[in-house]
Amino acid sequence: MAETALTRPRYGHLGKVLFVDLTDQTHRVETVDESVYRAYLGGYGLGAWLMWKHFPPPAEGKQTDALAPEACFAISSGLLTGLRTPFSGRIQIVGKSPLTNSWGDSNSGGSVCSHLRRAGFDALVVRGRAAEPTVLVVRDGEVSFEPAGDLWGQEIPETFDALKAKFGGKREVGVSAIGPAGEKQLRIAAVMNDRYHAFGRQGFGAVYGSKNLKAIVVSGTGEIPVAKPDEFKAICKKITDEYKRDLGLVARFFAYMAKPKSWLGWMYRFMARTGRKLQSPTAAMRRLWSQRGTTAAVALSVENGDAPIKNWTGVGTRDFPLAKKAMKIDGKVVDKYISKKLSCGDCPMPCKGIVKVKSRNLSDVRRPDYETIIGFGANLLNDDIELVTACHDACNRLGIDAVSSSMTLGWVCEAMEKGILTAQDLDGIDMQWGNGEAALALTIKMGNGDGCGAWLGHGVQRAAAHVGKGSETFAVHVHGGEPAYHDSRFTSLLGVTYIADPTPGRHTAGSASWNETFGVGFSLPKAAEKKDWNVKWKGTEGKGKAQALHSNAHQAMNGLGLCMFTMLTGALPWAEMLDAATGWGLTEEQLLLCGERIQNLRAAFNRREGIAPKDFAPHPRMLGEGDGLLDRGPLRGVKVALPVLKDDYYDHMQWDRTTGHVSAAHADRLGMAELLEGYTK
Repeated sequence: MAETALTRPRYGHLGKVLFVDLTDQTHRVETVDESVYRAYLGGYGLGAWLMWKHFPPPAEGKQTDALAPEACFAISSGLLTGLRTPFSGRIQIVGKSPLTNSWGDSNSGGSVCSHLRRAGFDALVVRGRAAEPTVLVVRDGEVSFEPAGDLWGQEIPETFDALKAKFGGKREVGVSAIGPAGEKQLRIAAVMNDRYHAFGRQGFGAVYGSKNLKAIVVSGTGEIPVAKPDEFKAICKKITDEYKRDLGLVARFFAYMAKPKSWLGWMYRFMARTGRKLQSPTAAMRRLWSQRGTTAAVALSVENGDAPIKNWTGVGTRDFPLAKKAMKIDGKVVDKYISKKLSCGDCPMPCKGIVKVKSRNLSDVRRPDYETIIGFGANLLNDDIELVTACHDACNRLGIDAVSSSMTLGWVCEAMEKGILTAQDLDGIDMQWGNGEAALALTIKMGNGDGCGAWLGHGVQRAAAHVGKGSETFAVHVHGGEPAYHDSRFTSLLGVTYIADPTPGRHTAGSASWNETFGVGFSLPKAAEKKDWNVKWKGTEGKGKAQALHSNAHQAMNGLGLCMFTMLTGALPWAEMLDAATGWGLTEEQLLLCGERIQNLRAAFNRREGIAPKDFAPHPRMLGEGDGLLDRGPLRGVKVALPVLKDDYYDHMQWDRTTGHVSAAHADRLGMAELLEGYTK
């Protein structure tokens, strides 16, 4: 959209997007009308709008490959990122996923977007393929292309050390880079940001590698103008003070009780069986989260059935019992290895950490979090937290996604158990259940694309296709995307997200699951009635509408550039923060509409790529069918009607169940009729 004559200064955004072509090493700046920001915000919203405009649409019925030179991706800043807003230290990437061949996006901590905005841009769009390994450098509006031949083949720590030494320290530059996995275009390759944070899901590391792009380095010294600086500063201070204040004895008690304990196993199982929501005061959740982050949920999730283990066929109480195994990998154990706290940036509640493991000669390693611990621990029946940490370190050093790689290893264990694979097929590695050393060896092979790692490193769907022999039947994925370690038999609405969000298998894409199981409230309470967003744990009643509301609100949060865990630890005043930054005066109802537009544009990308709703099919184990119908534990006999719930969600989004197209009348109400021409019904 071309810029129109401005009647007022821009606040809270710059209106400028940097476009870079790596093939001919050129760049240009495009101005984006303020109406785009008002409709789609920033982050995933601005990114989706840019991809709809600039990613090559199908020509003569043929889609553009995600790894083709003409394919593009964007790094896009949320509207509140770069303003020193609490919980806004996020980076967002969008494009087409080489893993799922669908819409792809990923959200990470780090400073690249803060620097990008201070350098004069709200987003960066990259296309083409450099003739040789390259580092893209953006400094206060100046763009250069630096040779990276000496970095090609280097692991993440060495790469970041070299780039920081050359271009500046942590506070002076933000860095986004790939390791060996991305260079070899493995489809589960990750992009690491500021060394410790990752664009993990969707395979964006392979996209960097396909473009010969080793790294992006950004630095800026400018400021983003704010409409009401004193008011904005006061809101931010109030939030920070609230999170940092002494929470008192009551909060301390509830935080203590919320931490998993082996003697409370009966309660965890009872609540899952009966559908009683486990709720804790907001202050206690903040204290618990700042202490342990996602590691606080490990043992609890294994025991109550939230964590799918043994490739979605296991039962925690039988295969990984709480006292004997699950507690060995819980947050309390991880705490012993932490050497210092780690923040995404601009966060008053840093929930991450750096760990040291002397026995493995590991230091300066980001602490493994929930997904990694379940993936390389309980999922593989491995209770050695030091080996789990070593696997996590290998993922971050080599640049691969921990969820995809560990889920692929779960499939390998089952294939070995069934006699479909042997150690000979795995370069002599005997990958059996519980063998953490074998898991580490195969993780390293996947990260390097070495030997069997060359075909394992493309994810479970392609690994099963490579092996065949019926192994496809127990490869758990949705359109190539491995579902995260939260069981749809436990939380049905996260299962809906796995099969209905434009990014298949994702658990951070927006869901009513936290309300379904833990009673978490709605982030935009003035925009919807409680009866519409609050649901029971069991059953299907009202869940499609609640899923639509929560998923749309989640996209508004992404558009603002805020951390999703603030939804769990107490809602932030989104509308007030945005108004103080921009002066737009958007209400909570209007913000929710922004989120709905973002969700529609993400979904329309898939429709344009020829992907129909039926293509995102759940694996039978996700439904509790076949050997996914468990005979023990809190999920014994549980079946989940994901197709029914998905249809209900589609109906409330006003998406056609067969084509996925939004109704023409609703597209018009959203102001998207012209943009989505040809993709409405």
